[in-house]
Amino acid sequence: MSINAAQLLKLLTLSSTALPVGAYCYSQGVETAIEIGLVHDEASSIQYFEEVLQMLLVRFELPVLKRLIQFYDDDEQFLHWATLYKASRESKELLAESQQLAFSLNAWIKDVLKMPVLVKKQFGFVPVYAELCGRLNLNAADVLTAYSFSVLENQVLAAVKTVPLGQMAGQRILWHLHGLVPTAVEQALALEDDQLSSALPRYAMLSMQHEMQYSRLFRS
Repeated sequence: MSINAAQLLKLLTLSSTALPVGAYCYSQGVETAIEIGLVHDEASSIQYFEEVLQMLLVRFELPVLKRLIQFYDDDEQFLHWATLYKASRESKELLAESQQLAFSLNAWIKDVLKMPVLVKKQFGFVPVYAELCGRLNLNAADVLTAYSFSVLENQVLAAVKTVPLGQMAGQRILWHLHGLVPTAVEQALALEDDQLSSALPRYAMLSMQHEMQYSRLFRS
């Protein structure tokens, strides 16, 4: 079934770079991947972001987001998944980033939507985002697609600025990744609870290295 216009506009708003949460300040370890040579051109960027999509989004963040939306009005279940998400922020920078984005999204919800803030920033961005999507009655599959778009776009733009890559190279990378997202969302939706995994030591190490990186443009 096609998404209706009202839902589409809400999802576009939540995935827009104009949403004032400050996501553009963070690279989520991409800047360190560039510093150590892991990402250095278009081909290596594609390989890196394909792994982000499969290992980070499909295996953990997307299925957790699905469950948080599903249980947005079930306090016990929501708290369980929100706590698990918070625990998956393995470095100081990743936790600080998630909490700052959550704080800014809560401020936007209160000021623009005139809705009460229910999820505290301490749990991080995804629980706040999920609870909002649940309250707006947005379709979970569509939300997962929009969230994937936002994460990938933000990280690719960090690479475009820092490698640096040209704008057209960035667009080719994004177009390639967008072709993978529908299947990735299907995979994430199909995972059972015991199949979720946030064990990404290399990703966490990149984030921890960024905390001590001498020259940097981004906050994570």
